Amino acid sequence: MFERQTVQIKTQGQWTRIHLVSTGAVSVKTKFREAKKRGYLAMIDFMLDRTFTEWMPIWVMIIEHPEGIFVIDTGESAQVNKPGYFKSSGMFANWFDTTQFKFKVDTQEEIGPQLNALDIPIEKIRAVILTHLHLDHIDGLKYFPSTPIIVNRREWEKPFGDLPKLYPAWFKPDLVDLSEQFEVFERAQYLTRSRDLLLVETPGHTPHHCSVVLRGDDCVIFFGADICYSQNQILEEKYSGANASYKMSKATYDKVKRFAKKQRLIFLPSHDKGASIRLKELRSLFDM
Repeated sequence: MFERQTVQIKTQGQWTRIHLVSTGAVSVKTKFREAKKRGYLAMIDFMLDRTFTEWMPIWVMIIEHPEGIFVIDTGESAQVNKPGYFKSSGMFANWFDTTQFKFKVDTQEEIGPQLNALDIPIEKIRAVILTHLHLDHIDGLKYFPSTPIIVNRREWEKPFGDLPKLYPAWFKPDLVDLSEQFEVFERAQYLTRSRDLLLVETPGHTPHHCSVVLRGDDCVIFFGADICYSQNQILEEKYSGANASYKMSKATYDKVKRFAKKQRLIFLPSHDKGASIRLKELRSLFDM
C-alpha cells in the first residue's frame, strides 16, 4: 500500500544506505491521532469518537551502515487481525485494541519478507533497535530470535501501553542506559564506534520513548517513531490523544525543533505518509 523508499547518504565519508518500508497500514480514531483535550479527558474523547483516520503507514527503517545493518522497530504482523489475537492481554486490552484501531497487514508486508525482498539476510543484521514497546513496533520480533535487540532500560522498566503477553517467549532485550547528552537531548547512547548513530530519549508518547538519529555528512536522519503522527503536528503544536504526558510531548517538540534549526534534519515519524517522500528528497523539517 505504501511504497518502499531507499536513499544513500554519506556518514563519516562512507556511503550508508537507508530503507524505509511499511509493514502494512493502520487507522486510528481521529481524536486519537489529534487530541482536542488533554489527559484523561483526551482518552475519553477519542474512545467516544466514531470516526477513523485514513490508512497510515507502519514504517520500519533499515540502515545499511559501514559498521553493520541496523533495523529500527519491527512493525506489525499479519496475525493482528486474527480473531482472539489480543485476548491473552485481558478483557480491556482486547476491547481497546479491537475497537480503537484498524489494521491492514499482508504476510508479505511483514519485516521478514521485506528484508528478503531487499536481499538482506537476517543473520547479517547487527542489531534491532526498538524505539518503544507498543505492538505495532514490536510485532515483527518473531523474525529476530538470534539478533541482539536494543531497548532503553527505562522504557523496559517503566513501559506504557505495552502488551507483554504478545512478546515472544524468548524476548530478553539488551538494555542500554542513555547516559550521555547529545545536543539538546539529555539522554542519549551512541550505537556505533563512529558515533554517528544514536538512540535518544524523546518522551511523551511513553515516558521513555526514544528516537533514532543518524548523523550524515550533509544532513541528519531523525526517525521520530511516535513523537507525533505527522510532521505537521510538530510544526503546528498538535498532539496525540494517546500520549502518556502532554508536558513531556511539548518539551520533546521544542527540543526537536531547536535541534532542527542547527542542521538539515529529515524528520520521519512512524505513521507519516509523507515521510518516504521527504526521505527521497532529503527535505528538512522546516522545508515546506
